[in-house]
Amino acid sequence: MSVIETLKRFGITTGATAAAGAKAATIMLLQNRKVDRVVIPTPIGLRIEIPIDDVNKIEEENKEEACAKVTKFSGDNPDVLNNLEIISCVQRSQSDIQVFGDNGVGRITRPGLRETNGYAISPTATEMIINAVKEVTEKGIIVRVKVPNGEEISKHTMNPLIGIQGGISILGTTGIEMPVSDEDFIAHIVAELCYLKNKTDQVALAFGNTSFEIAKKLGYETVKIGDRVGDSINSAIKEGFQKIVLVGLPGKMTKVAAGIFNTHHSYGDARIETITFASVLAGISREKLEKISRSKTVSEALSYLSFEEKKEVMKIIANRILERLNVNWKANFTVLIFDEKGEELASASK
Repeated sequence: MSVIETLKRFGITTGATAAAGAKAATIMLLQNRKVDRVVIPTPIGLRIEIPIDDVNKIEEENKEEACAKVTKFSGDNPDVLNNLEIISCVQRSQSDIQVFGDNGVGRITRPGLRETNGYAISPTATEMIINAVKEVTEKGIIVRVKVPNGEEISKHTMNPLIGIQGGISILGTTGIEMPVSDEDFIAHIVAELCYLKNKTDQVALAFGNTSFEIAKKLGYETVKIGDRVGDSINSAIKEGFQKIVLVGLPGKMTKVAAGIFNTHHSYGDARIETITFASVLAGISREKLEKISRSKTVSEALSYLSFEEKKEVMKIIANRILERLNVNWKANFTVLIFDEKGEELASASK
């Protein structure tokens, strides 16, 4: 039984889906062997087995290419991308292993967004694809990721609103998707808090995978909370934690600064207004303020600032979050904001 079949509630990311297709297609291209499943490495060290729907090899004059089709599986997550077909095509190359998007994969149109060769393929997803291909060959391979109907499906995602046009994003920091939106996830958070309370009276609440790893490296006992900020704080206080450390990246943190304690987009969004207000207080120039106020994402807004200006703005955000927390709850809070590289941007504590 495969890992995906065993972990019934978990899904696989678009990045893992594309990586599986790339590996299967590379096997077909170089070994002329058709496989119905592959095992790929993930950034968290877990190897997962993913079924392959179809593999084909195209041999024409001056062209030899293999393509593999894989169906994305989202587990229990309510995901518009569930059952989406992702096709990875590979060709030989004289250079290194390279990754590109193709039809149905979004193009980056605004600054501050993570990309690979101009496409909405995150660096971690790109690394996952490259590592999967390297298990077959270290020689040069060009991988092109296609998503049939991706442009139409992207209209039901946040991509058009944040400056990604023409398709979906290929993402995934771990390769697997843990259900984080349903009510059972709160029970999972509470169970983790109960366990950790036997070890310590302070806990870090981290929004996602990146902030979770940062908090762990800082030595905190950490629980991943997804969007459920308020529910998680209530649970931590109920369990008796004396100190609560909120750890996150600027995007989610800016929502909390606006008083939004469930950061899922359906509950509200005042990120650009909040980051603009903080930039005014930080004394950012009018020219940059105009760019910030027209930004689609916090990442884009921060891309217009120098590193020192980012720190000034995020310090205001951190202090605003601390004020919000202290108004709503009685606990010893610390707020830590980091960028995606793990660099601390701001902190605030009671």
